[in-house]
Amino acid sequence: MTPDDLAQEFEEHDVDYYLDEMLDAVPDDIDKREGSVIYDAIAPAALVMAQENLRMATIIKETYVKTADGEFLDYRAQERGTERYAATQTEVKAKITDSDGNSINNVQIGDQFASIGETPIFYTVTQIYDDLTVAMTADDPGTTPNGYLGQILPVTPNDELSWAEITEIIAPARDEETDDHLRARLLGSDDWIAYGGNVSDYLAMTNKISEVGATQVYPVWNGAGTVKLVILNNNLMPANKELVKKVKNLVDPSDVEAQGYGIAPIDHQVTVVAPTALPVDIATNIQIDGQHGADVVKQQINDKLSEYFKNLRADWHVIDPKTGRGYAMTIYRSKILAQIMQIEGVVNATIPTLNGAAQDVQLVFNNDESQLPILGKVTLNE
Repeated sequence: MTPDDLAQEFEEHDVDYYLDEMLDAVPDDIDKREGSVIYDAIAPAALVMAQENLRMATIIKETYVKTADGEFLDYRAQERGTERYAATQTEVKAKITDSDGNSINNVQIGDQFASIGETPIFYTVTQIYDDLTVAMTADDPGTTPNGYLGQILPVTPNDELSWAEITEIIAPARDEETDDHLRARLLGSDDWIAYGGNVSDYLAMTNKISEVGATQVYPVWNGAGTVKLVILNNNLMPANKELVKKVKNLVDPSDVEAQGYGIAPIDHQVTVVAPTALPVDIATNIQIDGQHGADVVKQQINDKLSEYFKNLRADWHVIDPKTGRGYAMTIYRSKILAQIMQIEGVVNATIPTLNGAAQDVQLVFNNDESQLPILGKVTLNE
């Protein structure tokens, strides 16, 4: 009997089960109809026993990583020497000017700003650059601020300020790790033991850096003792220069490379880069039924393909299951066609071309280059 079977058995022993069991033990010459003295005496006990069975089923489920959730899963994670990844805060760059459009110099670290809209996002200035642009961090953790660019309003009074806007997302945030993701990480931890600078160890290092969304590791990429880390941000897009520099300094500082002053082992010279974005243009002929507007259907196709490519990027860092080492990813025309055919209103479509060619796209993953799939131009001919 498996734990799932045992939990199911407890759940199936409900009020009716215990009531029937106890009434069957009562002699037939005694009135045991509903409303009788014996029935009314037994029914509360059956209810309590059924409730205890539900609690027992819950205990069984929460005992094992495979079925635990919430805080119970957090406890199991602590037993494995890890914990749920916390939500992080979005870091942005902002430009603040006077009425003449010139950057002002009286903004202080700690000053606060807010986005416009019904539900404002609040930011705090954390750094002032030489060109008087500023870095700010969203006060609340989570991914909501990742999508906001544009005007912000001062919360801290500033008489010189005429205009302020967020111009760039420096480091997108991530939400708190879900139960499913944490569970998968715990169940997979025995396959790859992080130790002494192996691939799993470097993955564990970068997973702890809150701004890093995914990592590919290329060991001995440029000779003995060399390691290349290719990283994405939390939006699963290529890391910018600031994030690349931060990870490099944390793992293996540039001024003391391979000397063990970062979190990399001694004698490991670590290079940190972002992947090469590979835009994939898609072209196909589609047939739309007469009940759906063409513009609406085409927008839904674009949205569906954007989601599909985001899912591809979510698997970008997964070790090649066929070899157990390195990375491999192919964008199949048949799978893109399947995505298009799922859209309501599309009755037929031709197998699409990718980047102008009638063939699948195999991404390059080697010591010299690591490609990241990005949805390019989508051409939908009727």
